[in-house]
Amino acid sequence: MRFVLTLLIGLFAATAGFAQSAEPQNVWIEDGFAQDALSADWKPVSGTWTVEGDRVRVTGGSENMAMLYGRYLMNSKPYVLETTLNKLGGGVLFNAENAGALNDCHVVRVLDGGITLGYMDYSGTFIETRSVNIADLVAPVKIRVFTDPKNKSYSVLINERNVALEELRFNSGYAGLCAVSSGVSFEDFRISGDGAMDIPNYAMKSNRRQLDNLDYMAVKEDGLLIVNPVVGIVQRITSVGTYVSEISIEEKTALRGVDADESYTYVVDAAANSLRVFNTNNKIEKVIASDLDDPRDVAVDEKRIYVLDKKGIAVFDKNLALIKHYAGGLFRDPRGIAVTGDRVLVADYGNGQVQVLNKSDFSVDLVIKDDMVTPTGVCSDPANGDIYVADPSAVAVFHFDKDGGFVERIDPITIRGFISPRDVLLLNDMIYVADFDRILGFRKGVLTIRPSLRID
Repeated sequence: MRFVLTLLIGLFAATAGFAQSAEPQNVWIEDGFAQDALSADWKPVSGTWTVEGDRVRVTGGSENMAMLYGRYLMNSKPYVLETTLNKLGGGVLFNAENAGALNDCHVVRVLDGGITLGYMDYSGTFIETRSVNIADLVAPVKIRVFTDPKNKSYSVLINERNVALEELRFNSGYAGLCAVSSGVSFEDFRISGDGAMDIPNYAMKSNRRQLDNLDYMAVKEDGLLIVNPVVGIVQRITSVGTYVSEISIEEKTALRGVDADESYTYVVDAAANSLRVFNTNNKIEKVIASDLDDPRDVAVDEKRIYVLDKKGIAVFDKNLALIKHYAGGLFRDPRGIAVTGDRVLVADYGNGQVQVLNKSDFSVDLVIKDDMVTPTGVCSDPANGDIYVADPSAVAVFHFDKDGGFVERIDPITIRGFISPRDVLLLNDMIYVADFDRILGFRKGVLTIRPSLRID
């Protein structure tokens, strides 16, 4: 206990020193709100945001009024976020997954009597992690947030006083302003860092493992395929996380699902409404750019390729010729697909369930709903047919038997639980969970609650 306390004190002192003395050399993003109207870079999420006399003001009745600046902040460098608010009840958001939604982001709010720190979870609910009382706190208030991706922490300064050090739960994303009461105004918004601001493009790709917004994984031989939609790459890693190789796509993409067989790797690209097919040398072999409507995921077996899209399931033969579209109108915003034996499994996100279909005619064999909210990933154990489902809104992975009977809830009791589990797969005796920007590995077995492997 003494060692842990000493470590925390040392970390706080180091970060506090950084926050108070290390001034970044370059301004990456800045808005003094001197223009007549809000810049097009801002993406209002809730509330009405207007520029009034060198300030931006928000009005409305929501407790989560916010707008985000539409430039993605990579986790490759630390940065400083700062603003000055002229009425208590405002704050900042940072490392948001999406520019148009309040989910999976950090929140710092300045209220009457102090500040609250926390995060918005996948479903948009605010989770408070810390509150700090500050006596006689009055507006205007200057907020500065120093992020440290390397040490996975951030510190908060209020009027030049370092008041909090907190865990960095989300390492990259969008930043912006927020308010919990109408009439809050902000004088400025600035993000600074050392050197040039890194942006998600081909220049960021390298021979190192990169995990950002990890929604999709697949098994390839004795390792894993992981999709990084932020940077636009598919990477192959070993079962313990060592980098092997990557498939990079230089043009603008929106990569989603991935799967592989002995000859090819299949990657869904929603930006082009296509399925990209790569050979064993990671070179493009073919692009299927027709017969698909907003594709989400892909699965393969020994004879066919199954592409899950908004309309249903497009089935292709191994020559990449369309056989037929099946299961039309059966799902609501489906996210994940898996094939095993004579079954097709679909994570039916919008309906909060997993549908198990017969592979022969795509009729519904089984519907599983127990405890699920918004399932995104699904897989099956080839040994016994058991079904595993990743659900970010439930912040858990669910394990069912082949008949849909509940077996266990995988929700780690260590390392503060899941962040946002999106996909799940099985390899040998391991269960791998794509948990936003890391992969957690669990040994198969009843009551699997302690991860045995962590890949960051």
